[in-house]
Amino acid sequence: MDAHKPTTSEDAQRSSMGAPQTDLNSNGAAPETNSDSFPAAGKVGDQQLPPRTGAVVIDMGTGTCKVGFAGQTRPIYTVATVLGCQARKPTDTGQQPELETYIGEAARAHPELALVQPLRHGIVVDWEAAEVLWRHLLEHDLRVGPQDHPLLFSDPPFSPATNREKLVEVAFESLQAPAMYVASQSVLSAYAHGRVSGLVVDTGHGVTYTVPVFQGYNLPHATERLDLAGNHLTAFLAEVLLGSGFPLGQQDLNTVESIKHRYCYVAADIQREQARPEHECRQTLRLPDGRTVTLGKELFQCPELLFRPPPMPGLAPVGLPTMAEQSLRKVSLDARSDVAHNVLLCGGSSLFPGFEGRFRAELLRSLPPEAHVVVAAQPTRHFSVWIGGSILASLRAFQSCWILREEYEEQGPHIVYRKCY
Repeated sequence: MDAHKPTTSEDAQRSSMGAPQTDLNSNGAAPETNSDSFPAAGKVGDQQLPPRTGAVVIDMGTGTCKVGFAGQTRPIYTVATVLGCQARKPTDTGQQPELETYIGEAARAHPELALVQPLRHGIVVDWEAAEVLWRHLLEHDLRVGPQDHPLLFSDPPFSPATNREKLVEVAFESLQAPAMYVASQSVLSAYAHGRVSGLVVDTGHGVTYTVPVFQGYNLPHATERLDLAGNHLTAFLAEVLLGSGFPLGQQDLNTVESIKHRYCYVAADIQREQARPEHECRQTLRLPDGRTVTLGKELFQCPELLFRPPPMPGLAPVGLPTMAEQSLRKVSLDARSDVAHNVLLCGGSSLFPGFEGRFRAELLRSLPPEAHVVVAAQPTRHFSVWIGGSILASLRAFQSCWILREEYEEQGPHIVYRKCY
């Protein structure tokens, strides 16, 4: 894949340069229509920004990439973090074939493509593909030049140091950004809740974390990780459907995701739910293409994996409430109270009906009453990281924190440790 060749998609070829439409476009980027905004600053360092060149916030997760302007309450575009390429036949003899790239759902809609996923368990593993995705979102969806906008990127827990340096290098060398910043995902999630301290419980598409944040800083020694999240739940449902004789192709992934989001739920009492007669649990679901499928206890057994994960080779993983308890117990006594008062549920896989109540009940049972644990779950918690980045990048006090191009040219990518960590 050549990241410097033009990126095209069915929607990019057809669309005009007007404002983005509010329906789901064919490259899989779903524009958000909420136009409420935070008070946004208009300066980077000592430089006044001209109109339409405010900072862009990019939160790329294993499942989706969210992008939009700082100061907004929601990202403008959300696109599946997947792409596929194929060579388009040249129109003239002797002409080099042009590389055609499909982004997000448009890539999944072409079963002949070999799909590329730039992230694994939240960590970038294919930088060329990541750059193609970022450039497409900036130039084709937001319709801005990255050279005109400061870029704020989110950074997951346990991200390798070399990845942070590479991110700085890509922002300045490839995207030609005038300024950039790398911010911790868990700290941004705390900011989205109006907090600087708390326990961030984040279960997204590729990985699950419990990360204590104190006074705006991660506490790595008390962070717990589970390599089981939303994509594993989707795979569980897909196996159930295939086992029942329901045909599934690559293009049917959205169907499985839709079943998971619309019908799955967390059982308040798993033993009681398991004991129910099978016929009481069965539901016949009508899919968008008109097909029907009948599911029963699988609808609560699917998200139950987050509370009782299966054994893994050489490991005995624990569920989210136990991970949260372990993180809290590793926080020093002088900081534990502030962290425990703000247990923050984040990530799209925390949105299942019944999730918040079950998590709270199990966590409270595992801790003494004097711990005074308070669990918060915002309706927009699947956007927590992006919202926190939007808040941070719009604060006037933050504007001197950007890594400027001149600083990068003088000190190289290692400046990320002095300015961001």
